[in-house]
Amino acid sequence: MTSSTDKKKSSVAKFEEFFSTKYKDKIFEALENYPDSRSVTVDYNELEMFDPDLADLLIEKPEEILKAAQKAVKNIDPQRKNADIHIRFENIRNNIQLRYLRSKYIGKFVSVDGIIRKTDEIRPRIVNALFECRSCMRLQEVPQTSNVLSEPALCKECGGRSFKLLQEDSEFMDTQAIKVQEPLENLSGGEEPKQISVILEDDLVDSVTPGDIVRITGTMKTVRDEKTKRFKNYIYGNHIEAREQEFEELEISEEDEEEIKELAADPDVYEKIINSTAPSIKGYKEVKEAIALQLFGGSAKELEDKTRIRGDIHILIVGDPGIGKSQMLKYVSKLAPRGIYTSGKGTSGVGLTAAAVRDEFGGWSLEAGALVLGDRGNVCVDELDKMKPEDRSAIHEALEQQTISIAKAGIMATLNSRCSVLAAANPKFGRFDRYKSIGEQIDLPSPILSRFDLIFVVEDKPDVEKDTKLADHILKIHKDNSIPFEIEPELLRKYIAYARREIHPKLTTEASKVLQEFYVSMRGGAEDEDSPVPITARQLEALVRLSEASAKIRLGDEVTTFDAKRAIEIQQKCMKQVGYDPETGKVDIDKVEGRTPKSDRDKFRVVTEVIGELEAEYNGKTPKTILISELEDRYNMSEEKVEDIIKVLKRKGLIYEPSNGYYKVS
Repeated sequence: MTSSTDKKKSSVAKFEEFFSTKYKDKIFEALENYPDSRSVTVDYNELEMFDPDLADLLIEKPEEILKAAQKAVKNIDPQRKNADIHIRFENIRNNIQLRYLRSKYIGKFVSVDGIIRKTDEIRPRIVNALFECRSCMRLQEVPQTSNVLSEPALCKECGGRSFKLLQEDSEFMDTQAIKVQEPLENLSGGEEPKQISVILEDDLVDSVTPGDIVRITGTMKTVRDEKTKRFKNYIYGNHIEAREQEFEELEISEEDEEEIKELAADPDVYEKIINSTAPSIKGYKEVKEAIALQLFGGSAKELEDKTRIRGDIHILIVGDPGIGKSQMLKYVSKLAPRGIYTSGKGTSGVGLTAAAVRDEFGGWSLEAGALVLGDRGNVCVDELDKMKPEDRSAIHEALEQQTISIAKAGIMATLNSRCSVLAAANPKFGRFDRYKSIGEQIDLPSPILSRFDLIFVVEDKPDVEKDTKLADHILKIHKDNSIPFEIEPELLRKYIAYARREIHPKLTTEASKVLQEFYVSMRGGAEDEDSPVPITARQLEALVRLSEASAKIRLGDEVTTFDAKRAIEIQQKCMKQVGYDPETGKVDIDKVEGRTPKSDRDKFRVVTEVIGELEAEYNGKTPKTILISELEDRYNMSEEKVEDIIKVLKRKGLIYEPSNGYYKVS
């Protein structure tokens, strides 16, 4: 029977042979550059082909085998440097989902996929402690295996038991704790994502930031908490691989791919996808079409000067209560390959962006919020208007630049949040008023409104025919307990993931011409000084994104005139809903984005001028009654409108009221 020492020897000998035949150049290069280079990455598949038993042993007894691999490197080193080169393994077959990482895997070599949730400060860990005997000054070295410092039992020279640690002469290693959360696409609605701590050491520290998508390989271990006396699992990291692309959890088989291509070839694919978006809600075709385009998204572009143009489409739905806004958001968060749902009232700014939190040692670390975890996915924010103003401002940068900059507690960092935002808000006064601008009715500032590509107003108007169909639809769902799908949700999910991953449509000359003509013609009508501005470059960029998404839906490599016209049509519907100024009969972009429309700005100017004229007649103070009748005669302005304008002018400090019922220009 072979002893464990013989086994270890044979493992070392096997590794010596393996390294000498397969990894000689890599290992010699690392040895030459040591200590600047301290790791060699080995493909597990190559080890398995070379010696299946050794590969199996690595999974079962990782600590023992990793030590044997390190010993083998020292043995084949021609210079006998005694270098501690780490052997890091990638592509191991023992890939486990975080939720299934239970106690049976303790002591085993595993790999897990996840998003970095939090990174702690880098701290030193003592590896070799040097002690000095307080009686005879003899030095003694003690290798350290845990965080609890182990001293020598007694001095070999004089038998003394009191020692002093010589910190400066001891050997330390960098260590960092990180927290990994399981991928969002592994969750079915309502499940809480599982997390695990990972310990990184030496050259692995500082290799990841919150929001990064990674595959971590390491040994699963357990540690006993001294306070609670309970055990807690963690992974001792061996290798980290960044996974920039979408997770492969959403596996698309060859049969799925055939089904997807067959569906894309169907001329009715647009209608089918629109009808399969939130099928439990009846109607709202334009909103569903926009959501379908958002799920597929445009193409992000990295320019030569390192600036980035976003490809994600942001949508805001403003509507009366009880029309199913939240249900649409919930549906999208479950359908999108990486979706997160959050509600404005229960969400703080740091919960959306990132928080600086104290770790167990009192240092500060970064913890990623919803917009960072939803990177390359969809984030649905319900009740956006109910968020506190200071928290809302946190999403400004995330909507346009798609990054989140943090400067808190001495931490300066920029995290990625390349996600589409689907938000819902209620009108300020309970129900929507068609005759007031959107800015007056939503509790949202114009900088946030202007960052949404599409804003929909969904009103709950009584209509006998529509109401009959809606009631029939709701009662049918309650009776049959089923929803009529045109495309099964699982297939649609795979279709979206496939299109986002594989299809990157290019804008054709014809499509560019259609978009250019629309943009120029819209602005051409506003060349007079008195005309409102109907559209800006921001809307043109939104049109490009919508056109690209339209091409992705049919898995097209080129954006055609058909896609451009579809994008123009959907944007015009939005503009007419929220940007139409009834007083001028034109579309005003300021009205869309919640700023003062041109017609109102003109009225402010007129009222201020009339107050100025009347001041001269009435001893420097304009009486309110005279002002109202003058404006009614000259400009046909109602008393209510004049009072509204006076309120705004007073708030802006353009006029003031020296005594009750009299006005004066500031």
